Amino acid sequence: MRSAMALAASLAGLALIAGGLTGCLESGTGSSSGSVPPASASSEQVAKAYLDAARSGDCALTKQLTGASTWAWCDEPRLTGYKDLGTVTKLPASQAGVNLDCYHLTITATAAPKRGITAGTRPWTLCFEHTDQGYRLYEQGMR
Repeated sequence: MRSAMALAASLAGLALIAGGLTGCLESGTGSSSGSVPPASASSEQVAKAYLDAARSGDCALTKQLTGASTWAWCDEPRLTGYKDLGTVTKLPASQAGVNLDCYHLTITATAAPKRGITAGTRPWTLCFEHTDQGYRLYEQGMR
């Protein structure tokens, strides 16, 4: 009886571990773990949500938060870290073509030869346009 109980406890423990591993596999690069900020969210809130999604490999969310005018951080390059998110710089349509909220920061990323990006840490700028759905990444690059 005692060995049957020990076996049952061991099997239950293995089931918990297997369930946990399945959850880890499901939360990989292709799945979305974050939610799209509401249309009323500030550009800073959207920038932080975007960067957190990019760093965690949440391709679905970065794609949802990226406009058609630029590329989404997803597989290549991979954003591995960021820091020093600055305050917003507002660019009027007379300067940028559309009204933009831009943020300077420092990123660390993997290489993306097709985009001309080498692996490492560099200054970067993200610019967001306000749309009916809320702020979306419009333009980005080295500053």
